[in-house]
Amino acid sequence: MWSDTIRSKFYELYTAGVTYTDIVEELGISKRTAGNWAQEMGLPRRRGGSRRQRWMPGNKPKVG
Repeated sequence: MWSDTIRSKFYELYTAGVTYTDIVEELGISKRTAGNWAQEMGLPRRRGGSRRQRWMPGNKPKVG
């Protein structure tokens, strides 16, 4: 089944440290799907990312 092949490739890329952006581009899946698969497979969570950095305390944009 093609899904098993894609999931296997996802596992290989994820454990090799490839970014979510590159993984979803290569496999043609959404970031949400990639995140769900990582969680289902029990893979370690990744720290950081642009969203986390953007909302870190002290990095809020100054108003006024």
